Amino acid sequence: MDALRSQLRGHHATYLELTRDVDVTAALRDFVDRGGDHVIAAGGDGTVHTVVNELMQFDPGERPQMSIVPLGTANDFAGTLTIPEEIEEAARLFLDGEAVPVDVVQIRGEGIERFYSNVAAGGNCVRVSEELTDEVKARWGAFCYVRGAVGVLADMESYRLDAEIDGESFEQLDSWAVLIANGKTNAGRIEVAPLASPSDGMFDVVIIRDGGLMDMVEIVSGNLLGKFLECDQVIFRKAKRIRLQSDPPMRFTLDGEVIDKEPIEFEVVPAAIKMFVGPDFTR
Repeated sequence: MDALRSQLRGHHATYLELTRDVDVTAALRDFVDRGGDHVIAAGGDGTVHTVVNELMQFDPGERPQMSIVPLGTANDFAGTLTIPEEIEEAARLFLDGEAVPVDVVQIRGEGIERFYSNVAAGGNCVRVSEELTDEVKARWGAFCYVRGAVGVLADMESYRLDAEIDGESFEQLDSWAVLIANGKTNAGRIEVAPLASPSDGMFDVVIIRDGGLMDMVEIVSGNLLGKFLECDQVIFRKAKRIRLQSDPPMRFTLDGEVIDKEPIEFEVVPAAIKMFVGPDFTR
């Protein structure tokens, strides 16, 4: 953080540490009312997720632009935006660059309305996330997600899924997991949606069907070889909207935030937030 403060020396900046005692909504409203127009999320995907949800509470005309300085364990969405991990280089993007419109995804359900920027991962993916204690994250770094999957792979739960993807219906699908991706990677730079782009007005839907041990081997090896979407157990679609329900109800993680209630509908919000991106980002 000291390195970031050094980069911002000479610029008027307000610093806010995201603790449980902080009213982020009130702080950002005060910031905007005082003329603030640029929010920097200095942290990991969880920090980015918090900031995105807060910014989406503003009307589009007053919504601040956003930058990411990747300081977290995985920094998946920063990777999709090709933001350098070096603080000085990340800062140079928003000090000298120009923001571009980036999509986010809105979810709805009974008692739920949230937004996310990277990946919603449902089904057995949630069980992996719940394996990740702070100690495991500290010891394994980005590889902690692989470490967390070891126990889950031996006991995969099946979900019977009904889905409607931009009008196309799927009924009674036995599935292991559903990924609704705005970004390319999840869980420590694992490429789950290689064709995803957060600037195309669509998200990528990946449904992993239930199967046996060899199906699991094919999926894992396909991911390692960059042919994940070609696996027989994978259903892939690009879409703007999906409605789904499952038995048992499928929980999701939204960029690390576990949603205990079942989301019913996902819909893309095109060009929702202007963000500063890396030089290799392709719109």
